[in-house]
Amino acid sequence: MDDLEKHKQAIQLTWKAVEDSLGVGATELFYKRLFQEYPEVVPMFPTGDFDMNEQAEKLFKTISIAVDYLNDVPALVPVLEDLGKKHASWEVQPAHYDAVGECLIWTLKTGLKDAWTEDVADAWVWVYQLLAKIMNEAGEKAKTTSAARKEAKEIQATKKTASSAEQVAAQHQPPIRSLIRPGFTDRNAIQLRPVSTALLIIDIQKELATIDENSPNIEYAKIFFPRMIENTARLIKAMRANRAEMEPQQTGSECIFTYCEALTDDSRDVSLDYKLSGAFLANLPCPSRPAQFIDGVRPVRGQDITLPKTSCSVFQSTNIDYVLRNLNVEQLVVCGQLTDQCVESAVRDAADRGYLVTVAEDACAAQSEGDHAKGLHGIRGFSRQLSTDQVLKELGQS
Repeated sequence: MDDLEKHKQAIQLTWKAVEDSLGVGATELFYKRLFQEYPEVVPMFPTGDFDMNEQAEKLFKTISIAVDYLNDVPALVPVLEDLGKKHASWEVQPAHYDAVGECLIWTLKTGLKDAWTEDVADAWVWVYQLLAKIMNEAGEKAKTTSAARKEAKEIQATKKTASSAEQVAAQHQPPIRSLIRPGFTDRNAIQLRPVSTALLIIDIQKELATIDENSPNIEYAKIFFPRMIENTARLIKAMRANRAEMEPQQTGSECIFTYCEALTDDSRDVSLDYKLSGAFLANLPCPSRPAQFIDGVRPVRGQDITLPKTSCSVFQSTNIDYVLRNLNVEQLVVCGQLTDQCVESAVRDAADRGYLVTVAEDACAAQSEGDHAKGLHGIRGFSRQLSTDQVLKELGQS
């Protein structure tokens, strides 16, 4: 803004001279020149009761205000942007700003006579180009936004018309399993189909997501546990967005939450392994003390599927296999904790039951970085391992 400071005084002094000598007559002279040299702009002005004197007075006041505002440019910018948006709605084109600039400079030169010097000319040209640029860019942005909104509405309308046919076609694609050539097909080449996919969220609940400040791996936990929660929330949002495009009873893009919760208040039904694995697993949340979910990673009752479990693998203590087959799920995206325990168990069991598993590796966490890496290594032969961004891209929600 150094150039502005340099030119500001010349602008304000010469405009004061114009006010004193010509007043509103300056803008009347401007419009006369504009209509004479650029007759193509005339249709842009209203006819009938249009009062050119009133229009000239408005322009005169606008320029006076703009000149005053040169002392406070941040306050001037939104004013200019609003003017630019209004002019865009009147179909003002970039070339029209050039025409206005030429006529404004001619008017000032005519009105100021001998006071019109080379320095004054440089100042007015520089400042006008700056103001016109702000207005024009705001106008073009407004046009783009308006066009985008119109296009979005049109797309939404056609999308609704086409969605039923697309969904029927998607539902009638051949099963992914039927396309696999034993010994030749690479699991990493099989991308996700939203209509064939479910997201399995494992053990992300308040009881298991509290960071232990005394943990020897506290620095790992402070980074990886929040990352797991954030990325899981992104996956849930994507699945729900895809599901929202489907018909009410159509299957696909399911969110399945599994979490530690006993069937009895005294946890007598939990697995023997859990009874031998410490106080928490031997006394899980229960019907009278339900599991507590985390904001952003919370099931929606009646829409998402919830499966309380009492063992390491969800496939051992729930009817998830039965549910997945009823939902025509062939592909399972897995996230949650702990990577080397419940996640690993679920991935191995899912693969053995014929599901194509994708692990969102940065939406999982363990008790240490080493345990996380060990868990991923242990399921490498049973799953694809992608980042959350890669999963979202395959789901069409990146």
